[in-house]
Amino acid sequence: MHWAQITVTTSFEASEAVSNFLIELDARGVEQKDTTDASTSLIAYYPLDDLINTRIEKLRNFLSKLPKWGIQAHSSKIDLQRIESEEWTEAWKSEILPQSVGKNLRILPTWHEISPDDTSIHIRIDPGMAFGTGYHPTTRLSLEMLEQTIRLNQQVADIGTGSGILAIAAVKLGAESVDAVELDESAIPVAEHNFKLNEVAENITLIQGDGIKSLNDKYDIIVGNILTKAILPMIPHCPARLNPNGHIIFSGILENELGVLQEELAENGLECDRITRQAEDEVLWIALRAKHAKS
Repeated sequence: MHWAQITVTTSFEASEAVSNFLIELDARGVEQKDTTDASTSLIAYYPLDDLINTRIEKLRNFLSKLPKWGIQAHSSKIDLQRIESEEWTEAWKSEILPQSVGKNLRILPTWHEISPDDTSIHIRIDPGMAFGTGYHPTTRLSLEMLEQTIRLNQQVADIGTGSGILAIAAVKLGAESVDAVELDESAIPVAEHNFKLNEVAENITLIQGDGIKSLNDKYDIIVGNILTKAILPMIPHCPARLNPNGHIIFSGILENELGVLQEELAENGLECDRITRQAEDEVLWIALRAKHAKS
């Protein structure tokens, strides 16, 4: 069988929406590669059959609608290439290796066997299924800060759960319960699948809704691996949802956006107490942790 490789070059802001749409078009895998400080490439693979032109047309229509939904896709570009290898699936899998994150977390593709002497905390994720699979700096920064912050039996809110990786990590790191919120309907079954795969479904309540506004409880940790554009309107709602000694963890922030976020936190009675950075392909990503400011 021959394969079609579709590469969409678009903005960081549009990357999650485009990635999810490529999956809705039945992509066999989606890979993200940051190209500049303003754009990223999403690479998806499909059988080279009569449906490929239909998929391209649907993708063009989807990209044209993004500005109407408040998502700036800039000048998105679609590139189509023919892949000759009939062994593409296995070749793609061979490039997706287990990775260690933080002190004791280990992310494994679903097809990778766990060594009997591996005592890490394992998170099973299918890298072809959804955005947020642990192979992007924003997710790794979130996981590292979550591991540094969480304590046993805490209540956690995961805003924009996507694949569910942060909710899974929270439970495996000792959280008593997690409320995982996701707006995108197509991501809900992916998260449900991953929760069951990692045997944490009983500890997680999955909610389809509009971020933190969908929640009524208070939490010890609120975590969101989302874009700054989504973080800013969320901040005013955080103090009422955060326990007195709780923490907020945000990732998906670019260096030039940090100052605006810190100002918004301060205006809402919150203060930043930790910042971490990770660079990839000349793009510097930031995660921060905040808490109630001292009176």
